[in-house]
Amino acid sequence: MTSLMPGFLATVKPSQRGNRASGGLRFAGSRSAGFRPWLPAVFGFAAAAGFITHGLLPRTLGAWGATEPERSMPLPGDGLIPAPAEVQTMAVTIPAPPEEVWPWLLQMGVDRAGLYSYTWLENGLLHLGVTNADRIHPEWQDLQVGDIIAFTPEGYPGGRSGPRVVDMESCRHLVLDLSPGAPPGTVTGTWQFVLHDAGDAGTRLLLRTRSGPGRPWGLRLMDFVLRPGYLVMDRAMLLGIKKRAGRDAQRKPPPSAQL
Repeated sequence: MTSLMPGFLATVKPSQRGNRASGGLRFAGSRSAGFRPWLPAVFGFAAAAGFITHGLLPRTLGAWGATEPERSMPLPGDGLIPAPAEVQTMAVTIPAPPEEVWPWLLQMGVDRAGLYSYTWLENGLLHLGVTNADRIHPEWQDLQVGDIIAFTPEGYPGGRSGPRVVDMESCRHLVLDLSPGAPPGTVTGTWQFVLHDAGDAGTRLLLRTRSGPGRPWGLRLMDFVLRPGYLVMDRAMLLGIKKRAGRDAQRKPPPSAQL
């Protein structure tokens, strides 16, 4: 979701971006001397937090729910970035067949059915105005290759933007090009949704995220800083899809009751 932050930063007041307000703290003279003994503890805390959020957390969430075979198997869209710099594969089992999970993917987008993640973060922090749908909308089932799945809506700083659909096969996979700022024809990031029929268990929904070495340095820095947040929101999205599709499957009467 790298296209979110440039727009978000434009909505934040200067004093919130780090400029000292008139009542801001000042460390001078004896006050700064009194602060110095705390510096090792501050740096130690920062180092520990950095290890957790950018070391431990990505290793844990980056493979959340996925088995080793799922993490290593080739998936549709892998060929867009032959030598990725980063790869994460998440997975979740949804108690519904692929044909009942697929419509939830087709209608994604902040100006459509939402992204099924944390609304308090999407609206409270990022001000996206998202309404995460709890039902299938027939009017949003016409997704085609070349369409944009919006991460930011019209009227947002930077305008409506998001990944572009580059490959799709009904009830099987949806591949998105997440390469803002890249030269035309160059793919530096992908979002790959893959549905595997799990028989009586329903559907295994895999989400693979790959980033390539040609990604602009500004986005690479942003990816590094925000990667823990991306992973948390991606996990929430998969669970949101599971909740919605699984609930709909439970509401349907068994085949014997339909005879």
